[in-house]
Amino acid sequence: MKKKISYSESGLTVKRSFRLLAAGLLALAVSAFALSSCSDKIYKDINTDPTKADHVNPALQLSHSILQIYGDMDYTSTHRVYTYAFTQHLMGCWNTTNYGGQHRADDNEMARPWNNLYTGAIRNLTDGIEKSKDDSLLINTVAAMRIFRVYVGSLLTDYYGDVPYSEAGLGLIAGITQPKYDTQEEIYRSFFEELKEAAALLDNAGEPIKSDPLFNGDLDKWRTFANSLRLRYAMRLSDVLPDLAETEFKAAIADGVMNSIDEEACVNHMQTSYNFGSEAYKDFRGNALSKHLYGNEPEENPTYICKTFWDELYNHKDPRITRLFGFYIDKYMELGTGNGRIDITDAIMATDSMLQADGDTLRHVIYPIPTGLWWYDIWPSVNEITGSPLAAAWEKILAEHPDYKHSDEKPHWMSPKLANNFLRMDNPGVIMTYAEVCFLRAEAAEKGWDDNAATHYNNGIRAAMDMLKKYYDCKEITAEEYNDYIAQPGVAYGSEDPIKQINIQAWILHFLNPAEAWANVRRSDYPVLTAPETQHPFIDGKDIPVRLCYPLKESSYNNAEYQAAKSRVTDGYSWNARVWWDKK
Repeated sequence: MKKKISYSESGLTVKRSFRLLAAGLLALAVSAFALSSCSDKIYKDINTDPTKADHVNPALQLSHSILQIYGDMDYTSTHRVYTYAFTQHLMGCWNTTNYGGQHRADDNEMARPWNNLYTGAIRNLTDGIEKSKDDSLLINTVAAMRIFRVYVGSLLTDYYGDVPYSEAGLGLIAGITQPKYDTQEEIYRSFFEELKEAAALLDNAGEPIKSDPLFNGDLDKWRTFANSLRLRYAMRLSDVLPDLAETEFKAAIADGVMNSIDEEACVNHMQTSYNFGSEAYKDFRGNALSKHLYGNEPEENPTYICKTFWDELYNHKDPRITRLFGFYIDKYMELGTGNGRIDITDAIMATDSMLQADGDTLRHVIYPIPTGLWWYDIWPSVNEITGSPLAAAWEKILAEHPDYKHSDEKPHWMSPKLANNFLRMDNPGVIMTYAEVCFLRAEAAEKGWDDNAATHYNNGIRAAMDMLKKYYDCKEITAEEYNDYIAQPGVAYGSEDPIKQINIQAWILHFLNPAEAWANVRRSDYPVLTAPETQHPFIDGKDIPVRLCYPLKESSYNNAEYQAAKSRVTDGYSWNARVWWDKK
């Protein structure tokens, strides 16, 4: 039988075994310590993504947020699809009529502002503010981010009503993944204090703002912008909180608002390629709205002008009509450059004038697109008028392009389109203009909050005309053209209801600022827009929508707040339910 070996006989007493174990662990620890500097670096290198920054420059976060407003192809698609149709500035191209013109409520399209502004500008601005608010060297950058965050918040609440705002963008910072939906009243009340506080932080002796595509670091313009936004937001509340609106409006004027076209808030963009590939959706340097208006197939789907907009300018002999709009043959237009487009605007307008002078009411050469129709629903029967400027133009065009069959292209060239000047990628993104301030002050004067309504009104028209030359290189509108226009019946101040006149001029101005155009039309109810019956049925209601619906995914991600916000809509939640400040 095999002898058992005791612990004592083997020399491995319990006490000794613990000594050996301790010595082994100590040796291991020493070895680990000796290797720690090397191994820590190795594991850090392994677990660090070299393409991701662990700290983002707040100046770049501000710049990226500013550029997103007009540089984000995903977000700006909202204007082409819905906004311009609801304001009846544009109509006829496929996506404008199919969605906005037909009143087609599509969750993917309505969610674009939400999906892009929350994950983009709001997240960047909130992160930059929270991480830099105690850095004295970044006080001006933080102040600018606070001002611009108010502006982005206004876009979201104006689109949707009650939305996450006070807790928005705090997911990574504070772990708030289901932010509360603040009421629109709470949000708007917060704007005034936030703008005043942020403007007061701006310090001319402090570190300048770097990488600023809005004001190039000019702090005085940032202050003026903040104060001018207070005018806009005060007027937005004029029907629901008139006393607060008056108080805040007067306070903003006292603090200093825009007094010239040189103080305007317009985002500087650069010329980039007309690329519609996936990478273009991440590149905010160019004006993406201009790219949408240009179109990925410009010959087949150009940007047509809605008859409502055309008639307002045409009937009042507005000189902006030939600056904003044109008549073009796009068959020879080069994709990506716009070169080769044949401009027949002068010939069309001259022929129209000839027909008007002759009292000819049977023949027409201008066919703007009515609300709810596509361009191909309009098929003119007259395209040649012997002895007219248009006939002479055709003779020259057909000599240069004998393959062109103009009788087959009538809907393309007899319907007004957006002029070439407004299709450039380096066009500015309009946030707020001096002309808008003038119209706000004119309306305020009518309410007794300000003085000199007629002066502000006329100055606003002049400034709205001047910006076409300054930013878009349009032919300058002369003093004679301006004076003739403001003397027109219906345009001359006081010849009709002044509130109507002011807000129709604002509607014309805001063609270049579509988010504000839709907001102000809803707030003022001018111009009076209707959606007439056409051969195409409306998909989701006859009435023009007055809000966008929340993304359906919110019912899964943040259901309690989503349901609570919907329940606060007293007339039943839909895109025909007015937001809080939109009081009929």
